[in-house]
Order: sequence, then C-alpha cells, then structure tokens
Amino acid sequence: MSGDSLSLDSFGFSKEEIILLTSITYHGILSEAGQSTSFSRLRKYFRSEVDNNVEQSAYRAKKREWAEQWKDLTCKLLEINGVIDATALSDALKKLALSEAKRNAMIVELSTFEPYFDLSNGKSWRDLRYDDADRSNYFSFCSGKTGNALSFPKAYSEFNDCAKKITKSIAGPNWTWAWIGLGAAVLLITAPYLAGAIGGVMGLGGAAATSAGLAFLGGGSLAAGGLGITGGYFALMAGGAILGYGAGSKDYKDRLKASSKEELLVSCSKLYAVTRISTVSNLNKIEICKRALAMQTDYEAEADSMFVNSARSEGQKTDAKALVVRAFRRVMRGDL
Repeated sequence: MSGDSLSLDSFGFSKEEIILLTSITYHGILSEAGQSTSFSRLRKYFRSEVDNNVEQSAYRAKKREWAEQWKDLTCKLLEINGVIDATALSDALKKLALSEAKRNAMIVELSTFEPYFDLSNGKSWRDLRYDDADRSNYFSFCSGKTGNALSFPKAYSEFNDCAKKITKSIAGPNWTWAWIGLGAAVLLITAPYLAGAIGGVMGLGGAAATSAGLAFLGGGSLAAGGLGITGGYFALMAGGAILGYGAGSKDYKDRLKASSKEELLVSCSKLYAVTRISTVSNLNKIEICKRALAMQTDYEAEADSMFVNSARSEGQKTDAKALVVRAFRRVMRGDL
C-alpha cells in the first residue's frame, strides 16, 4: 500500500470480511491440527513408535474437535450461517478485493490468534498445546491463502515486541505487569468474558452476540467498538479502535475508555504490528500518536477526578490505562 493510505477504513471490516477472517482461521487451525506433533514433549522419545502414533492420532483428532466447536460457537455468536469452504478461500479473497492496508490488518488478526482456550466447562482442552512448529504450520496455511508469507512471523514478532516494551516501561519496581506471553495475555482478556458468553449463547442476539463472536476471534470488546461508528462497518479490527477514537461518538469513546488495560495493551500492540508490516509514512504515525494522545488525556483527566474524589482504586485502574497508551506512543515514535 502507499505510505499515506493507512486510515480508519483500513481497519473497518464488513460482515463478509469477518466471515472470510473466520473461515481462514478455522481452516488454518484444521491444517495445523493435522500436522501437529506437540502432543508430548520428552515422553514421546521414551515410548514405542506404535504408542506414539496412537497418541498423536488421538491428539490431532482432539485439536480438530476443538476447531469444530470453536467454529460452531463463533458462527452462532456472529450470527453467520457458516464458513467458506477451504477450496474457495482464495476466490473469496480475490472477490472482496481488499486493499493492501486491510489485508495487513487481517494478517495481524490471523497471526496473533491463539487457539485451544477452554470453550466450555464441559470438556477440558488444557492438554492441547500450540508450539512454534504448530504456529509455523498455521502461518503456512494462512499465508498460502492471503500471500505475504514473511508478514505472518513478522506481525507476530512485532506484536510481541511492542507488548513487551509497553509492559516493561510501566511495570515499576514491583514488576506487577511481568510479561507472561501472548497466549496468557489474550486469555486474560477473553477467558472471563467468553465463559459467560458461552453459557448464555442461545440467549444472545444482535450486538451482544457479535461482541461475543469477535472475542472468539481474538479481538475482544475493543474490536466490537466499531459497531455503528461508520456506515457499513461491522467491526474495527487490528487496533483500529485506537485510530477511531477521535472520530467516534461519545458512546463510542466511553466504550473504549471502559476497556481494561490488558485490552488496550493488545489493541495497541496489534496496531503497532500493522504499521510494521506496512509501508507507513511519518504522517500516519503522527496521526496515530495524536489519536492515542487524545485517549491518554481523557484517561488522565478521569483519573484526576477519581483521585480527588477519593475513588483511589478506580483512579489507579484508569491511570494504568493512561500509562499503557503513553507507552504505546513512545513505542510508535521510537522512544522505547
């Protein structure tokens, strides 16, 4: 894309584009599951080949079962009829004619997806692992459909790099924000929310169902912040909610300000990853910093009011959010 093409439109995904994102994610997980050898760490070296083959087959089958359940729940929550067939993904992508900017946003969403979180209380999935080889297989499938093979590991690496820099800069002497890895950070955001969403899945509808479905895709409630902000938008993905802060309504701003510091961390890091795999001019970076500064200023004003009115606990939470956004701006301008 050109250096000046990164805008709010780059992050606004229509329902058709969300369906494509869901479909590529689902088929990518299935592809990874069919090749996975992460079923056992050291134990597989001390078992017979027959026993290893049996365990590996069962392990791969359980991963495929997770993928099916994830797909069914996601489609239900997003209120879509199903996913696109694997053989039709390339044609569907071509038909949508995504801009390079939006394709990069999709790559960031795909590359930062972490599968195998618990889907319900009925069955444990905690024995399913997702190691570097699994991730490489997943990236290989996704890049085969979207192109830009080198962008997937780069997006993943840049996302983690930004999150670590933000975390380190605000951790403080007690290291209260010690970095615990991408998967743990994402699960920290999605797991409590998804637990309630899954339990009441049949009772959800409209915006509530969509919000839950987007959380299944890794976007969380920040992604759902795009609902209704601009005509035709279904969601703002890959950190676009930060870019949309200055253009949104009061309700939209309030929704973003209510997000947790962990959600902000992930959203800021995704937005940074998009800029790192794109050709982005300094003008784009300055505009991103301006939008983030407006959000930071509002957080700090709210924190001031809370502290002055003796709501110290809430003030500390809000102040932490301001620190996340400030650290993100420092990363964007190359100060961290």
